[in-house]
Amino acid sequence: MDFKALFKDRKFRYGGSSALLTVLVIAIIVVINLIVRSYDLRVDLTENKLYSLSEQTLRILDNLDQKVNIYALYRTGNENIAVAEIIDRYERRSNQVNFEFMDPLLNPQFVENYKGEVTPDIGSVVVVSGDRYKVIQPQDFINFTYNYYYQMVPESLAIEQQITSAIMYVTAERVPVVYRLIGHGELDLSASFLDLAKRENFQIEDLDLLTVEAVPEDAAVLLLVSPEKDFTAEEDEKLRAYLEQGGRMVMLLDYSAHERPNLDGLLESYGLRLEKGLIIEGDANSRLANPFYIVPHFQSHLLTEPMISAKSLVVMPLTQPITVLQARRSQLKIEPLLTTTANSWAKDNFEEQTLNWAEGDAVGPFNVAVAVTDGADDGWGPTPAKLVVMSTSGLLVDQFDQLSRGANSELIINSINWLNDAQEQITIRPKPITTSQLSMTYMQQLILSGVFVIVLPVLVFLTGFIIWTRRRHL
Repeated sequence: MDFKALFKDRKFRYGGSSALLTVLVIAIIVVINLIVRSYDLRVDLTENKLYSLSEQTLRILDNLDQKVNIYALYRTGNENIAVAEIIDRYERRSNQVNFEFMDPLLNPQFVENYKGEVTPDIGSVVVVSGDRYKVIQPQDFINFTYNYYYQMVPESLAIEQQITSAIMYVTAERVPVVYRLIGHGELDLSASFLDLAKRENFQIEDLDLLTVEAVPEDAAVLLLVSPEKDFTAEEDEKLRAYLEQGGRMVMLLDYSAHERPNLDGLLESYGLRLEKGLIIEGDANSRLANPFYIVPHFQSHLLTEPMISAKSLVVMPLTQPITVLQARRSQLKIEPLLTTTANSWAKDNFEEQTLNWAEGDAVGPFNVAVAVTDGADDGWGPTPAKLVVMSTSGLLVDQFDQLSRGANSELIINSINWLNDAQEQITIRPKPITTSQLSMTYMQQLILSGVFVIVLPVLVFLTGFIIWTRRRHL
């Protein structure tokens, strides 16, 4: 064979150039894919960043100091792509995280090893670290709501929320215990709040101060929800002793016909006073149809920032003004969390026949939730007491929590995390699932159909024909 003549042949040279170009393009594509996988340069183009990890999750992953194994249970070949995509980002972010699929039918002993309150099944995810584990059921990954026809429809994706919560649980040194004070006619906690508290790895226990010598040492936070009656002097003394030693407490208080001098005195010790009037919101954009059901404005604070970023709205029924006292201890740091508008007023005369503002009614804006820190929170001196005080227990009523799309419960959980100095655990919001529709007129549909069905194929054909004709005459 004459190789010199072969290399001089015009068809061979053009064919060789095409082959070389093809190999080069394939090589470039392979290199780009390797770079993308090595440096995680994937871009999440979904509207609500369904597959992206939040800043809270990234901080938790960056601070992991122990191995975490995540097992997704699916039949081989039937893996859930959405779950895999999100958990894969955990593994790429932290070398402490290992992720793998597990076929439960091929590995029945694996399922037996992690049987407990919940039995792993197809679609479950098991998060393990050391001797601790948590099983997440597939139905926990999606939050549902009811549409106009009372049919259940998916509302939000909670994969990141569940996985991150499980990682925090299996790596925590201890599970925080939140004691709910009882014995004064307090309201029960709502089902939605208890569900979120469990998901956020809190242990909720009841505490009657008259049955113990002091607040238990394992108390992370005390929770007081709408006491009808006052504390006794003995209970008041125990509460004050707990707070003076750096205790933490959330108070959700309602209007009461009973005098509560001990409770009022405790609030005054921390620079606050709960006024008697009920707030009426005059701004229609900051309330529901009922003017007593307000939608307050968030103020900048560590525990509210995630909710501000997510544009969350809380619904607070039957609130009272919280006044910050001018005469208070200098070391008290009092920060507003939620406020009404300047177009609000408070009525304490319920014999009036009108809800309109009248002479003598206090005028807003009012504080309806505040955070108190007693002393410097710099890690050097004594542990400061911290309180979060809100002027309604309606935040924990399921009806209003549903109206707020869970933001009411989230606010309480964020408050507990802030009080527990666990700011990195402040609640991660589920990602809303939105369905975007492209609306077009008949003429627009006709034009697009013509472009894709006729114009583009004709252009491709003409381009190919011209190239073929030119090469044929070379």
